[in-house]
Formats: sequence, C-alpha cells, structure tokens
Amino acid sequence: MTVLKRVLVIFSVVAFSCGSPETSSKVPKIISLEDVPVQETKLLIDKAVLLGSDSLEFLGSELRTVSSRHGFFVSNYGGAKAIHHFSLDGEHLGRIVEIGDAPGQIPRFDEFRVKEDSLILMTGIGEKEMLSFFSVTDHQMVKQIYVEASGFSFYPNTDGTFWLYSGFNRAVGDYRLRLASPEGKVVSNWMINDFNEELIPFQEQSIFEGDGRLLVRDPLFPIVNMIGKDSLELAYQFDFGTFTIPDETWEIEDPMQWFQRINQNGFGDLVNLFESKEYLVADVVFQREGERQRKIYVLNREIGSERIYPVDEEMEPQYYSPFGLENNHLLFIAYAPALLEVIDQLETSPEIKSQLRSLKEESNPVILYGRLEK
Repeated sequence: MTVLKRVLVIFSVVAFSCGSPETSSKVPKIISLEDVPVQETKLLIDKAVLLGSDSLEFLGSELRTVSSRHGFFVSNYGGAKAIHHFSLDGEHLGRIVEIGDAPGQIPRFDEFRVKEDSLILMTGIGEKEMLSFFSVTDHQMVKQIYVEASGFSFYPNTDGTFWLYSGFNRAVGDYRLRLASPEGKVVSNWMINDFNEELIPFQEQSIFEGDGRLLVRDPLFPIVNMIGKDSLELAYQFDFGTFTIPDETWEIEDPMQWFQRINQNGFGDLVNLFESKEYLVADVVFQREGERQRKIYVLNREIGSERIYPVDEEMEPQYYSPFGLENNHLLFIAYAPALLEVIDQLETSPEIKSQLRSLKEESNPVILYGRLEK
C-alpha cells in the first residue's frame, strides 16, 4: 500500500461519531482473532491467469475487481478511465464501460457489480443515486435508474429491488440501510442513523453476498449482520482484541479529538468478507499510530476449524487484494511489477513460476487462485 493511501485511510476515520449497529438477540460464537492459530505455511497458489493488455489504460496496484461466469471485470480504484472485461482465461474482451462525459459514458462511479447478464454501476448525483446497467455480452448501456436516496455501497436483488448502504453520516439520511423498488422509490428503511450529521461517511463496501444470504457490516465495527425478511440477524461477531474501539470513544463529538483518540487506541476493520457453504473468509486490517497489520481469517463452516494467514503488505503483493471466493479457492488480483520481485518466494509450483516470469513491468495484473484446503 502506498504511503499516500495509508494517510488517507487513517484520515478517513474522522468520519464517525457515537452509535452502534443494530442486531437481533441471536448471538453466535464470538470470533476472537487473537486466539485463532496462525498458519505457518502460506496459501498455495495453484492457478494464475495473466490478464491481457489494453492500449487505453495501464491497470495499477489499487483495483476494483469483480468476477462472474462472464469473466473478470477490473478498473483502477482512482482515476479510472474504464471498466475492463476479461475472459476467465485472461483475454481482454474490451471496455464494458468508459468513464467520461460523452453519450453512453459514465462520469464516475462508486461501486459496480455483475448480476446475471448485466454490469451495474452506482453513481452519486446530488441527493440521488444513478444506477447504470450495461450488457455483459455487447458492452452497451441498457438503462439507467435514479434512486431517491444516497449511498456508496449497493446490492441488486433478483426481484429488481436494491439495497443501499450510506454509512454514518446523518446528512445523507436518517437510515444507513435502505431498500429501493425497481423504479427507484425507497420502500423500506433499516439501521437508524444516529451519528453526527457533520461528519462524512467511511466509504467502503458494506454489503456482501454470502451463502444464500446477504451480509452487511458497518465500517470499524466487529459485527456482521444478515439481512433477514423483517430484521437484521447477527451472523458473525468478531473480537478485535487490543484494537477494539472503547465504548466511550463513540461518545466524543469533536471530530479531531475523536480522530486522535482512535489513532492512539487503534482500530480493526473487516475490509472484505467472503462466504460459501464451506468457508467464511475475512480480510481484516488493524491499525494504530506507527503500526499496521493485515490478516486473512479462514473459518471452515462445516467442521469449525479456524486459522489466520498474516499478510505482509510490502513483501507479499500476491495476497494484498483478495476479491472473490470460488469453491475452495480465494481469488486475488496482483500488480505485475510487484509480483515480478517476489516470484522466487511464491508458494506455488515451478510451472506457475515459469508462467509468471513471462510478465513485464508494463503487463496488466494477474489473477491468482489461493487454495484454502490444507
């Protein structure tokens, strides 16, 4: 991670005030991350997909990546010029979305997802959100819907409705989670927003597709809820140990004082969550003054075994950006120049090392499959 992004991540935590996420009375086992055994060996990489290049744009180290049966969809995290479509074998199939002001282009986007045969982007337009639908097969815009609510994380349901999550900023709305109709009308409000209206939201993905269910979490909180039929139900509760934010910290109203306190105490954040019938995988970041840790937590849901893989963000670029769970593999996207520096240290086969040595400094990123089975 670059120094600039680290500073931005630390500064972003100024966005919070007092409050707590709602949960039901069903409390599962608390996952105490400090007590989970550390796996001595690294995740074995047993497949690599080299992404083809495109003359328009070089894909860097900070990326948004989504996979589906239609392939991989990748964009730069900042200053993106397009969302690129790659086949499952890595062939560049074109730019499904171009960023700009011309007809058929999108000025910017906060998040994108693939649902069935559509790629859907969310763009904030004043006090509304614009959802733009693009065909995965011919890369043409199909339609746009305006939702009468603000947010930065969303999920398209199979019935045409949408969940929107807006974070802790009361100025955005009185509720953090909202359900919108296919026409964009808000039909249900969840998670009362009682945070300081003068503060800005912490913009991260907050809605995750689990094993036949939707999971939602508030940034910086150790609780993951399931969106039930009529209420939220507790799915997982983590214990961040010494990085847990004390309750009294949430009572501080002054943003700068709150920032100083949380930076001194430290905090944990569930950056990414992946759930299947067999596994729960959590990408967890811990941070305090002068210290930053990243850990990948793996729970085998069928037998109850747990393990943690520590990630050295500077020396292990292959594990820096997990983005998907496919059967017994955790998928990563890795920056080619960084990968070239660590090929000899990779936990992988000689065949894959040979494949990766064909990379050049200007090559596009690589999709890596890390095997979760021991």
